[in-house]
Amino acid sequence: MKISTRSIVGGLAVAALLAFSSATIVTAASPVVAGGPAGKGVCATQASGAQAGASIETLRAFGDCEVARRMTTLGNLEAKISGSKYLTGSDASALSAEVATTKTGLTALKAQIDAETSLDALKAEVKQIATEFRVYLLVVPQVNLVNGADAVGTAKATFDTVSTKLAARIAAEKAAGKDTTAAQADLDAMNAAVTQAAGLAQPLPATLLALTPAQWNAGTAGPVLTSARAALVQARGLLKTARADAVACRDALK
Repeated sequence: MKISTRSIVGGLAVAALLAFSSATIVTAASPVVAGGPAGKGVCATQASGAQAGASIETLRAFGDCEVARRMTTLGNLEAKISGSKYLTGSDASALSAEVATTKTGLTALKAQIDAETSLDALKAEVKQIATEFRVYLLVVPQVNLVNGADAVGTAKATFDTVSTKLAARIAAEKAAGKDTTAAQADLDAMNAAVTQAAGLAQPLPATLLALTPAQWNAGTAGPVLTSARAALVQARGLLKTARADAVACRDALK
């Protein structure tokens, strides 16, 4: 049985997607309203206006901009979810529902902001853009990390196929009287690394999907996100090691 280079490299093709640069946990800058949005990026001008002279007009403009900024981000997340090759059906559905619920909530909040006539009440509503939804600190990492965890599952399936092919080749070589000790050791190492990587990733989606803005506000969600990211970085390293073991096993059978 011929073991092609391409079939083995397929495992790394998945593992290479686990860089998680976009899943970095974000730290918010100083907010315009205490505890609220920071006024970063496209909302910097509106933030400066609200800070220079807080009025219903300037604060409303700032709030509307921050809602719109989040809506754009949520739209991008929707595209990422629907276009993912790795998310399971249930995880994609759960993430889509979370994004949709967040968009609905922000739409309702924007209506309140646009109709508000009290400056103090408006400040409280603008604050809620961040505290009630946590788009950047929670929802974005949730999508990225769940996608990463499911990518590990996809990688495991690829490696399982490679393992079956390599095991068959080892059996054939051994039956022909050849020494397959080194090849078997490499295959065992590959399988062990893949199993460990899958064990790190498998529990993460359920844990991550259960997180809420209230848990972020209470200080309990942040450590969970940080731990999940560390687990996936470790899983990525294990998959790279597994790929090297697979190549070594193949080469030992030449």
